[in-house]
Amino acid sequence: MSKSSPLTETEKQWLQNFLRKLDEMGSHQEYVTAFLDPRQLELAESALNKRQDFSYTVYGGHPGAERNALNIFSSHIQGGVSPVQAVLATWKSEEEISHRDFLGAVLALGLRRDQVGDILLLQDNSAAIMVNETKADYVSQNLDQVGKINVSCTVIEPTQLTLAEDDGREIKGTVASLRVDAVLALGFGISRSKVVTLVKGGLVRVNWRPVNSPSLNLKEGDQLSLKGRGRVKISEVGGETRKGRMHVKLKKYS
Repeated sequence: MSKSSPLTETEKQWLQNFLRKLDEMGSHQEYVTAFLDPRQLELAESALNKRQDFSYTVYGGHPGAERNALNIFSSHIQGGVSPVQAVLATWKSEEEISHRDFLGAVLALGLRRDQVGDILLLQDNSAAIMVNETKADYVSQNLDQVGKINVSCTVIEPTQLTLAEDDGREIKGTVASLRVDAVLALGFGISRSKVVTLVKGGLVRVNWRPVNSPSLNLKEGDQLSLKGRGRVKISEVGGETRKGRMHVKLKKYS
C-alpha cells in the first residue's frame, strides 16, 4: 500500500472487517470473498502478503477482470479459484442495452453490488454477467427483462465465453528454461533482471496465484499476468535447440 494513498474511513472499516475474517479462519478453512473492486483488492493483497499462513487466488471469470473475488486458504492446503459463473443473456431486439441497464436490472433482483462481478457486453446481442455460483441460477431464472427489452438467460462456465481478446498475438522464441523470469522476459520483451524486480514487487501472477519466486518452473498451458501490462499463455513447448534452449510459443493478451 502506498504511503501517498491514505485510507478513507470507508476503506479503514472494510480492511478491519477483512482482517477480522482472516483471524477467525481455521487452519483447514477456505474463505471466498465477495467481488472486490480494484482498491479493495489492493488492500486485501497488501494484508495477505504480510501473512505467511495464508495463500490465495484472484479470479473474476475472465482475464483482465476489473472486479475479482479472492479464494483464501491456509498455506499448507491446496485451494482453488473462486467459484465464479457467467450468466449469458441474449435478446432479439436491435436496440442496444448498456452496462448500466444490466447492472440496474440485476440489482433490482435483490443482489448487492458486491455480489456482481464484471458485466461484459458481447457481440450478437448478448452479454455475460459474472456472479458467484450460488447466485447464478437465481439470476438466470429471474432476469427476463432489461429496461423494456426481453432477455433469455443461461448459466455457463466463464471459460466457454468467446471474448474478442481471446485471439491474442503469437510470440515464438527460445528460452533457457520454463522459469517465470525466462518466459516473462520473452513475452514482454524485458530483461530477466527487470522481471525479478517485478516479481518481488508482487506484480506477477501464475494461473491467478501471486508468485514471489522468479525461478518457479512452468508448464505448457500456464498463464502469467503482469499487472498493468497484460498476460501471456504458454501455448506450446517444443524441442531443444543445439545449445539446449527450449522452443516455445506464447499467446500474448493485452
